Amino acid sequence: MRLISALLIVLAGLFYVAWPAWSAYQLKLALESGDVAGVERGIDFPSVRQSLRPAATAAIEQNLKEATKGTPGSDLLIEKMSKDTLPKLVETSLDTILTPQAIIRMHAEGKSLRDLIKSVKAGGPDLMGQVGGLVRDLFGKKPAADAPPASPPADAAAAPIVPESRRLGLGNIKSAGFDGPTSIYLGLARDAAATGPDLTATMSFTGTGWRVTGLVPRI
Repeated sequence: MRLISALLIVLAGLFYVAWPAWSAYQLKLALESGDVAGVERGIDFPSVRQSLRPAATAAIEQNLKEATKGTPGSDLLIEKMSKDTLPKLVETSLDTILTPQAIIRMHAEGKSLRDLIKSVKAGGPDLMGQVGGLVRDLFGKKPAADAPPASPPADAAAAPIVPESRRLGLGNIKSAGFDGPTSIYLGLARDAAATGPDLTATMSFTGTGWRVTGLVPRI
């Protein structure tokens, strides 16, 4: 009986500790070397986009308020945003900012996922085009003549390699625990000296291995 119990403990340790730790390490190497295929293997992007919808929705709602600021009847615009319209804007935004190349670049440039989500407020070309179109259609408001040109998508160029000084280590892990029978979470901070995490990452066993399935930034 003791042998069976010991074996079960070893197997549980391999499944819940060693395997996800190895998967996380492989993802870390992919991020730091600019390996797009490796990042795609380590992150379940559809699931991660789902986890980021609340933060992206809040950012887009703020974007809408800023886009219609000073416009008579701006509250009408929010009402006119049907249940279908806002989710489409969210999906457009997440499809633009959440790609393997964008995640690699974000890490290489020393930015956080919170910065990436908040960049939605500044508006990418697709997002601002749709928001601006809604504003013009509803109120006839024209875009400012001196508006800055839209920035190219984050994955327009080759992904840079992460500098040594920005690479992650065990000191960046601030918390860890179970998030379900086959899920664990890690609280991560870009600054190893920070006292708390600025991002919570969820890793789940997907049937073939452990992958990142959720990312929730501290906004």
